[in-house]
Amino acid sequence: MDPYREYQDYVMAQRLRVALGLSREVLSLGQYARLRLRVREDPSEGLLERLNWGFWTNPQRLKAFLERHHQAPYLASPSAFEALLFPEERARLDFPGQAGAYYLGFLRLPWLVMDPRAFEEALREQEERGQSLPLFLNAFHLVQ
Repeated sequence: MDPYREYQDYVMAQRLRVALGLSREVLSLGQYARLRLRVREDPSEGLLERLNWGFWTNPQRLKAFLERHHQAPYLASPSAFEALLFPEERARLDFPGQAGAYYLGFLRLPWLVMDPRAFEEALREQEERGQSLPLFLNAFHLVQ
């Protein structure tokens, strides 16, 4: 996976967790990169948790999250999810709701696990959405 996309996925998971009161910080790109290198040496559960490893793609993790937070306002719609983005980040999207549709698309995975074809199709759709999703985070752009 592209390390910048991986970081963007981390940031969006972490912003969601911060907004719900489940965490207090979002690591900078440099901090994330340092921890990511440490994971290669020591893939401990604590480091993986801090990096939100598999937050969007691990059906078991997603299901546990959704069981507790399924009514979170940010999960109501793509536009609601995009409230987690800064205005200049939303402006970098190709269309309103693009990032929200991508990230909320992962939420169906836990219920497709028992149907391998449907699960694979959902992953393919997510991959296509991800390929068209720009790197929108301020961390990737000089913000004035």
